[in-house]
Amino acid sequence: MRTLLARARSGVSFVLTSHVHPDGDGIGSEIAFARLLETLSARVAIVNADPAPPALEALDGSERAEGYDPGRHDALIAAADVVVMLDNSDPARLGAMEPAVRASAAHKACIDHHPNPSSFWDSLIVDQSACCTGALVHELYRLAGRRPDPVAAAAMYAALVSDTGRFRFGNADAEAFRLAAELVAAGADPADLFTRLEEQAGEGVVRLLGETLASMDLRAAGRIVVLRVTGDALARHRIGHEDTAEIINAALMLRTSRVAVLFRELGPASTKVSLRSKGAVAVNELARQFGGGGHRNAAGIVLDEPLEPAVERVTEALERLVGTDG
Repeated sequence: MRTLLARARSGVSFVLTSHVHPDGDGIGSEIAFARLLETLSARVAIVNADPAPPALEALDGSERAEGYDPGRHDALIAAADVVVMLDNSDPARLGAMEPAVRASAAHKACIDHHPNPSSFWDSLIVDQSACCTGALVHELYRLAGRRPDPVAAAAMYAALVSDTGRFRFGNADAEAFRLAAELVAAGADPADLFTRLEEQAGEGVVRLLGETLASMDLRAAGRIVVLRVTGDALARHRIGHEDTAEIINAALMLRTSRVAVLFRELGPASTKVSLRSKGAVAVNELARQFGGGGHRNAAGIVLDEPLEPAVERVTEALERLVGTDG
């Protein structure tokens, strides 16, 4: 950590990035780390393969996270002194940015808390016991002798609540709550952040939520909840894929559920799979079997196949997982 901080000085340029379809931990960690680097006089840009999702647009600082445009950003990445990927270590998860990052002569660093870190990076800051990448950024503040301002504190709080499932997942341990207390003391306002980030859904999102839950498919005696969102449903309700992220969490309200899985039709031969679980059911292990990844209770996959074949293939694997898990 200290080695990376030592690179942050006047005239040094950093490009921060995260994984495709960045979430609260990715965006929040970028915002907070950018503000820390700027207190150390470094120049910072935030560029992601995809723009910040609408649900995070109300987070102060999110406007800095630019969606990747080769014509605008390839030269920036090539000229950077340091490129840092936050909240994932797999270069493939850089999406369309991967070739530009690989080609850059910059020092390439990664800050992450996921298992199985890639060896691609020149330097790695990885702690699998951390509840979120935002927690590692907070530690960088401590090592730098800087106190986060309210914007950075709010960004790290958003990272924390995102990756702990609002303190519902197994990683919501004592350290997570200590971090929350420190961030609130530094200026994060939990009530305000909840309103701005969680209670801004449009009518189409709420109607799609009801429609998707009404058509849920129960497997393994109700232990697996299968949800589908088709491209037609998104068009009918005039919303995008990024607006469906919270649908899956509602399925875990079912008393018998152990796992919820949401299949989203990205195209005729492309399906996004989101997985959530309760307790010790490790959905990240299953996700890795399909080329995805994540955490024990929250993981994701993208499959190059139509919706229904993806549903059957992943659900069969889930039935084996739940059966083995007992």
